[in-house]
Amino acid sequence: MVANNSNPFPYEVFPTEIMIFLEQAEKTLNFPIDFLGSSILSACSVAIGNTYKVKIKEGFYTKANLYMVIVGNAGEVKSHPLSLAYAPIEKKEKESYLNYKKEIEEYDSLNDDEKKISLKPFWKKQIVKDFTPESLIKIHSNNSRGVSILSDELFGWIKNFGRYNSSSEQETYLSFWNGGSISVDRKSDEPIRLDNTYVNIIGTVQTKLLSELTKNNRGDNGFIDRFLFAFNQNPKPVLWNNENINKESIEYYNFLIQRLFSLEFNNFNSNIICFSPEANELLIKWQNQSRRDCFNDPIKTGILAKYEVYVARFSLIIQLMHWALNNKSNNKIELFAVENAIKLIEYYTVNAIIINNKINNINPLEELTINKKELYNSLDSNFTTVQALKQAAFYKINERALFRFLKNRTLFKKEKQGLYSKQLII
Repeated sequence: MVANNSNPFPYEVFPTEIMIFLEQAEKTLNFPIDFLGSSILSACSVAIGNTYKVKIKEGFYTKANLYMVIVGNAGEVKSHPLSLAYAPIEKKEKESYLNYKKEIEEYDSLNDDEKKISLKPFWKKQIVKDFTPESLIKIHSNNSRGVSILSDELFGWIKNFGRYNSSSEQETYLSFWNGGSISVDRKSDEPIRLDNTYVNIIGTVQTKLLSELTKNNRGDNGFIDRFLFAFNQNPKPVLWNNENINKESIEYYNFLIQRLFSLEFNNFNSNIICFSPEANELLIKWQNQSRRDCFNDPIKTGILAKYEVYVARFSLIIQLMHWALNNKSNNKIELFAVENAIKLIEYYTVNAIIINNKINNINPLEELTINKKELYNSLDSNFTTVQALKQAAFYKINERALFRFLKNRTLFKKEKQGLYSKQLII
């Protein structure tokens, strides 16, 4: 179909050291910035865990957990960026396991009387890959900070919903997304109740399998709407080279994750962080304008209903990333964090619309009137308002209709005042 311009991942939201890390990984390892940048956001979310909640307004709080999908064709380097981003967490996981093995050996060496007055050690696991719904809750109960589902082939995980029992797993993950409470009654053991859940999800999906994600009511109950899609819109051949990523960049990234893990989880209660007045004003302004722009489009409205919460979550993650590396505050969310969170959510919103169109086999251009379609095709990849007005007049489209047309986020992106770009359509 039409490919006029890309929707670049706004990696400038990261601290400078992480921006350099992304650039080097792209240059030396052929890792798309979209994929590695999204994986880093997910890894940072895992490191933060339940330590912080952001207060949107009285009675309305949200955490930093993300549901992320990396979408691409076979051979598009999807899994390796995910592995690189999660490497420091995997290292922490390995160290935790070795420590657990040592503790369990010491426990097993005790006599029966000593065991009666000793607590049996458990593994405080952070990452889950192959699990049953019951075991996931058990693992989470042992780690109240939070857990992350890491799936190299996310479709395989989703396809197994209902494999182990007849309960509705989709509803469980809807609850996890909200950070709500959950309980499970177990026949062979004590029941478990979690009042402060934190579940992160990230995995890869091949482009050809996207339509499978919406089967079994997943496209109607809001399950898919909760996912963020990382999509490399300008794939390039993966060519080998002799260059190596700078070790210092990897060390900066490892330090970032370690610093986020250092955030204290006092008495299992999340720290509450609020928006500064300027940040809150921008958040409200953006939300209200976005709602107006997509009011008559049910698909975009459905996406925005979940993504507007992600703006708050991204604001929290960005603020704490810059706290970790740039000594920014960890007591409030500042204006810069919301500005950058909006950049991220606009990137993921365009991707969500593209993925939705692909799943439903929709070509947005076919829905346009003839004169608007001709206007769209006549515009350059990047154009000014003056140029658009001139072309619109040629196709007999008045100024008011033109500006409504330019608000179509599937087709256009406003780069800055008076300057637009055409979006990539798949």
